[in-house]
Amino acid sequence: MLLASLPISLLFWPSKAISLSTILTTYWPITGPQPPQFATGLVSSGKRHHRVVALNLPAMGIGGTIPPHIGNLSFLSYFNITNNTFQGHLPGELARLHLLNVVDFNFNNFSGGVPTWFGNLPKLQYLCLASNSFTGLVPPSIGNISTLESLDLRSNFLEGGVPEEIGYLTKLKWLQMGFNNLSGSIPPTIYNISSLQWIEFRHNMLSGSLPEDLCVFLPKLEFLRLSVNEFDGQIPTTLGECRELQFLSLSYNKFSGFIPKGIGNLTLLQILYLGVNDFTGEIPREIGNCTTLSHVELTANNLSGEIPREIGNCTMLSYIALGGNNLSGEIPREIGNCTMLSYVALNINNLSGEIPREIGNCTTLSYVDLSGNNLSEYGLEGLVSTKGDVLIMASC
Repeated sequence: MLLASLPISLLFWPSKAISLSTILTTYWPITGPQPPQFATGLVSSGKRHHRVVALNLPAMGIGGTIPPHIGNLSFLSYFNITNNTFQGHLPGELARLHLLNVVDFNFNNFSGGVPTWFGNLPKLQYLCLASNSFTGLVPPSIGNISTLESLDLRSNFLEGGVPEEIGYLTKLKWLQMGFNNLSGSIPPTIYNISSLQWIEFRHNMLSGSLPEDLCVFLPKLEFLRLSVNEFDGQIPTTLGECRELQFLSLSYNKFSGFIPKGIGNLTLLQILYLGVNDFTGEIPREIGNCTTLSHVELTANNLSGEIPREIGNCTMLSYIALGGNNLSGEIPREIGNCTMLSYVALNINNLSGEIPREIGNCTTLSYVDLSGNNLSEYGLEGLVSTKGDVLIMASC
């Protein structure tokens, strides 16, 4: 088998973009078929011939459009032209590449609709069309690719709803459609894909609520990012059953209700972003079980009660933002156990009492905002001693 690659001379090609056609006719390796044979896909299984199985051309300064005769490379299984300057529509001739396993066209300037013929590629496992200028709807035919494991359509101009047919992709592990103009709700069928590990729909116009049994059918979920949408309702009480979850971001939505105590079962959780919603009640003490947490962002909700002392169990914590709530009581001294803290924002609450000296244990602090509270300055000198350039905002 022959892996299509480029000669050394092309690695030092001037910054001016070249076309894929130029590569096919000028820079094809001398050990491979001659350009006319390559252009027409005339390959055979004999020992004196080669089968083109891969085009791997990332970040090569290649531009223009994809030549239609690429569709004649019937043995092509790997097609990576990411981070180039390709443009125009994807030629329909690519639908003939039935052995394609990987398609990565990330970071180009392709336009037009996402072709429906992707649904006719029976071996496709990885499809990445992110960071282009595709428009129109997400084609339901994608749901026909039963082998698909990764679908990445981020950062385009796609609109309309998320097709329920995507829920038919029983082998799907990574689903990413963030930074588009998608609307409507996420189809329930998607939450039934038990193989899913990564769900990302941030920065759209999606609405609706999360199903109560969200984590019952997503036991492998590691990453859930739905920030900057219009979701509402409550966090499912079954959240604690997503025990593989490492990243949870629901910020900038319309969620309400309590933060479930089951969050304490997420012992692998590293990132928790729930800011700018309408959550009420207390921060659950069970959060102290999440000892791998590095970022906690609960800004601009309606949370009340005290900051749980159990936060001191989260010794990996580097960022905590709880500003713009109705939290009361004292800042727990246990916060001094979080010696890796660099950012602390507890502003605009009803906190009282002394600034604990123990916060001086956090020797990497660079930003602290305690303004808009009723704190006294008793422990402030300990805070100042943590680092020479620490920015402190503390209108006590």
